[in-house]
Parts: sequence; structure tokens; C-alpha cells
Amino acid sequence: MLTAPDDKSLPRARHHPYEAQLDALEAVVCSDTISQILGFAPSHSVEDLERLLECYRKSLLEPIELPTIKRACTLTTRGHADELIKQDQAFTGTHPEWLLLMPASTRIGRDYLNRLRPLQDERVVQRFIEAVKYDRTPGHHLTVFGLTMAVFSIAQRQGLAEYAQFALQAVVSTAAGKLKINQKERDYLLSKSEAQLPKSIGRLVA
Repeated sequence: MLTAPDDKSLPRARHHPYEAQLDALEAVVCSDTISQILGFAPSHSVEDLERLLECYRKSLLEPIELPTIKRACTLTTRGHADELIKQDQAFTGTHPEWLLLMPASTRIGRDYLNRLRPLQDERVVQRFIEAVKYDRTPGHHLTVFGLTMAVFSIAQRQGLAEYAQFALQAVVSTAAGKLKINQKERDYLLSKSEAQLPKSIGRLVA
């Protein structure tokens, strides 16, 4: 396995595949798409967005996204390439609500998977790249993020917490311009949702 730098930090330029995937989440978890999936009307107020954010956390982020990332990370760490591919193949069948997110999810997933191609000694990475290349599996960004966590030895608790925080931020950020949300309102929205994360992540990694 490759390891993160000795001081546990990642490059400041944010070209590191792990951090870059976090930065890309706005392209996947857009507030308008999340509203469609959850049956919400477009948000017209901070209160609307607050309800959407809470429902997203409870309906998608905690029960679907975080467990999928964790399992992908665990399978990669254990060298179980076939099981990783099967999880990715079955994902939308198991979670049909993800279909609206699938185009963006697989676009981002494939993009960042290709950036791991130079890791020739990582057998699971190369097997997964080959499966995606020949369309044997879609390459969802959740699978690729979990794989990336494992390859770069990112602790599961840290990786899941940072993914969740960036995903919540993405939902707020993609609605902020239209709603003219100021920084105080943004901080309020995120603090309420983020306060619930340690408990749910603790259950996953216990």
C-alpha cells in the first residue's frame, strides 16, 4: 500500500487524488438533483434547504453513501478485487434512487480512477480499472473514493467524516447562489447536520 506523508498531511495544491475527489463532489450531489430524488420542490428559502439537507443526510448520505465507501475501502484493503467489482455492479440495482445521480457519479468516478492508473503495483486498482474500461462495471465515485482511501492509507473514520462534510457542503454550495445565503446561514445549516455525523460514523467503524 502507498502511504500518506509522515506528518499525515496531504499536498497543499489539492492535486492529491483523495482531496481532489472531495473537491469534485459539487458535480455529483447538486441540490437540485437531490431535491428531485427526495421528492422536494426546489428550495426557495434557508428553511427549505435546511429540510432538504436533513433528509439528504438521513436518506442518502448515512444509509447509502457512507456504508458503500466503507465497504469499498475494506474490500480494497483486503485485496478482494472481485467483490469490489460486484459491489459496484450491483449498486444501482440495490439503490434505484441513485439512478438520477449515476451519470455524474460514474463520470467523476471514472475520471479519478484513471488518475490512479500509474499505480501499477496496486492489483485491486488495476483490476478495477480494467473492469471499468471494458464496461463490466460502471465505476461509481463512491467505490472509487473508498478504493482511494485504502490505497493511500486514509483512516476510515477520517475518510468517511471528510466525505460526509464535503457532501453536505456541496448540497449547500450548489443552492447558495440562488438563495443568496450568507456565510452565517451557511455555517448554521452545516453545523446542524455535521453535529450528527460522529454518531453515525462511529457505528460504521465500530
